[in-house]
Amino acid sequence: METERVRMPTGFGSYLTPLGKRLLLVYGSIYVLELLFEHWLNIEIVSVLKLYPLSNLNFHFWQLITHPFIHNPNSPISFIISCIIFYFFAAPVEHAFGPKRFLFFFYTSALGGALSGLGFSFVADFNVPFLGMMPSLLSLIVIFGLLSPEATILLMFILPIKAKYLSYGTIIITFLTFLAKANPHGAYHLGGILFGYLYFRGLGEYFDFSLIRLKYSEWQVKRRKSRFTVIDGGKAEEDEDTPTYH
Repeated sequence: METERVRMPTGFGSYLTPLGKRLLLVYGSIYVLELLFEHWLNIEIVSVLKLYPLSNLNFHFWQLITHPFIHNPNSPISFIISCIIFYFFAAPVEHAFGPKRFLFFFYTSALGGALSGLGFSFVADFNVPFLGMMPSLLSLIVIFGLLSPEATILLMFILPIKAKYLSYGTIIITFLTFLAKANPHGAYHLGGILFGYLYFRGLGEYFDFSLIRLKYSEWQVKRRKSRFTVIDGGKAEEDEDTPTYH
């Protein structure tokens, strides 16, 4: 998939799109409900919705869908940081993809992170539950750097750095911490980056349902044509009439 490069000004000049605002509103509302249920009503809902390793008896298939929408109720700061990252990087990537493709890209990264995490959940130090949208956020940072490599952003609001270096640094750090088993969620993060990158490079077209329907229709037409045979009809070779189809 060829994607037009996005030129961003020096520093953070991003703004939320209507889709971005709705997503942050959804995430914020869910997190407030988490805090109310967990800390005020003493009802544990996070333990049911987060994603457990396959070998854990608490694993359920619905957790593949629910885990990206919930965050650690004991760490509001990490949730706020996640929202800040989304605010600064979501808009330019959405402008490059378009709202529908952006939404599909964002949750393809989340699903890819989940599949990778479950795949490595049988490895020691990686068999831990997971929740949150960090795989999608890391994928956002990487793709932003690929879309606009020369854009300058302010790391920690102080240090100016080219987007491409932030992108490469995110990949390297995530990969090294995964190899060192320094991050128990490293497989989830790395999988999110990988699936986001594959979608960016064009493999997302294979998950485009409208394109799948179109290819299926083309296959049906070819299949019907294959049922026809060409008959000469016994005419002389010099006869220029076209063959007859039956």
